[in-house]
Amino acid sequence: MARSTPTYTPPGKYVLAGIISTALLISDLSYQTFNSVRQWTQASGIYTQLILGDIYEYTSQFTIIYQDKKDLVATNKKLSNELLFIQNKVFLDQQSRLISKKILDAKKQLEFGFDEELVQSFRVISFDLKNYLCCSSHTLYLKNPNKLDVASNLPVSNGQTFIGQTSGNSLGLVKVILLSDASHILPIRIKNLYCNALGAGRPQIIKCLAPKQSQSSSLKVNDLVFTSGLGGVFPSNVVVGRITSVINNNLGEREIFIGLNGDPLKQNYFGIPLSL
Repeated sequence: MARSTPTYTPPGKYVLAGIISTALLISDLSYQTFNSVRQWTQASGIYTQLILGDIYEYTSQFTIIYQDKKDLVATNKKLSNELLFIQNKVFLDQQSRLISKKILDAKKQLEFGFDEELVQSFRVISFDLKNYLCCSSHTLYLKNPNKLDVASNLPVSNGQTFIGQTSGNSLGLVKVILLSDASHILPIRIKNLYCNALGAGRPQIIKCLAPKQSQSSSLKVNDLVFTSGLGGVFPSNVVVGRITSVINNNLGEREIFIGLNGDPLKQNYFGIPLSL
């Protein structure tokens, strides 16, 4: 059974403890015996307060810097998206004015004419990146929250050039087929050569086949590539890329490879002229 009462302590132990305590007190008062210990204790307390104060200050500064950086990143992202929206608007509006001028100069109605009120920017909601980097099918989807009537075969802009064309609209999404898709055909002009360029099935690459004995003989690397205006989708004279290589094959043809200017991986917003 456990003991529940205090054990007995002889009175002599209490007397001895009192004598030792009194001796130590008198020694400290007379000779400052424990002065160094007190100083060390006080110094330790002071250093501990300083260290804790520094840690708190550094933590506060880090928190402030982190929050400022987070705010800057959010602001930068917002401004970047707004800039892309403006670039698309300006680019497509510029194409509208150029085409309208051609209509007036020719005094006849042409197929193209962008209505500035119907130029819209759409945000990327899905991009099949795996197929884009490895395979021949290159498509992306744009979010259409307002359920706008987006027809097929409309040019899609990144604010500086064209990156593809619409290929359907359903369930609040607009499907875009990129110029580099192996099934896509883009009518182009390089100097005096006109050609239907096929998507190479590789990122930002299209290719054109031309007979050796043709205008292709004067072409060289870095020559600019323009839209021809043929085909009924893209207006003419918009720079889409440059020649990267010209190869003679065994079929008496020249394979002209073109690097596209528009990179769909670098932007979140793309423009579509809904007035076509």
